[in-house]
Amino acid sequence: MKPIKNILFDFGGVIVGLNKNNAIKRFKEIGVANIEDYLNEFRQTGIFLALEEGKLSLNEFYAELQKLAGREISEEDMDSAWMAFLTGVDEYKFQMLKDLRKKYNVYLLSNTNPVIMGWAESSQFSPTGEPITAFFDKCYYSFKIGAAKPDKEIFEYVIRDSGINPEESLFLDDGPANLEAAKTFGLQTYLANQNEDLRKIFDLN
Repeated sequence: MKPIKNILFDFGGVIVGLNKNNAIKRFKEIGVANIEDYLNEFRQTGIFLALEEGKLSLNEFYAELQKLAGREISEEDMDSAWMAFLTGVDEYKFQMLKDLRKKYNVYLLSNTNPVIMGWAESSQFSPTGEPITAFFDKCYYSFKIGAAKPDKEIFEYVIRDSGINPEESLFLDDGPANLEAAKTFGLQTYLANQNEDLRKIFDLN
């Protein structure tokens, strides 16, 4: 096993806490009765996956979601339902990421959408007013790449674009299928739990 030079983090369930039940409750409140058919902790389906894969623009998604609900819904309400997924970032992680960047190349690799990353790339993301891009060498989003984990295309893109050697790279994700896909490219992997202290994994001295 080669020494680690690069670390790739998943976002939801690893950096930011997730609560799917909160999102389901909020989507139902705005009129999407069958939301359970579409939402999953690791990968969405239907129009929700299409948004995360960049196959629908945000405006197209808004239109399709209103069709699902059979009623008009404000963009603010639709955004609030996506944001209901998130329970916040443990404060220690901000310093941990900065410390890791002193020793490693640090990347984000997320199945995500423009609503959530619009928040993450704003000053609201961290207590210091820094956006998520301040904590990583580069952030890779499924909706910009046009593929979602565990599809091989997203891993191929990140490896090619970053120039990393997979065997010298550690990928942390909370989805077992995503880790299995990463292993086929030679990445070292770690199954993360959003409630654990990730500092125990790394030598930050």
